[in-house]
Amino acid sequence: MLGVSVSGILILVHAYFLMTLTITNQALESLEKGHSIILWPSLVFRLCNDLGTSKAELERGETAGSLLCYMNEMGCSEEVAREHMRDLIDESWKKMNEGRVEASPFDKHFVETAINLARISHFTYQHGDAHGSPDDRCKNRVASLIIEPVSY
Repeated sequence: MLGVSVSGILILVHAYFLMTLTITNQALESLEKGHSIILWPSLVFRLCNDLGTSKAELERGETAGSLLCYMNEMGCSEEVAREHMRDLIDESWKKMNEGRVEASPFDKHFVETAINLARISHFTYQHGDAHGSPDDRCKNRVASLIIEPVSY
């Protein structure tokens, strides 16, 4: 498997301990071994982040993410690499959805939390880096979601 977001794994492990009342040995072993319900959302988190932030990071001369590494390794264009990353994200979603119906040592609330990590990464990075350098579109979306009341 490709490298996953270390921060994604960290977020989910912490979330498990914060939201689980009865911690089982089976779940602890699954956390330690890197259960798929932690790995796939973390991979989506990493790839969405790289797709959303890569242009600005390259312009600033920052470290290489998965996009630049793939371009260098395969000798391909940025657009081909972006398409490959989108394909990897799609495959990761398929694996996550398969994992949702398989037996799991985790309760359904934690599984949904893990899936939500992937969802929020899509939302945050779908139009660029809405976290590190938010534009007006991002600010307006957050304002409409949190601040502005819903009209009936």
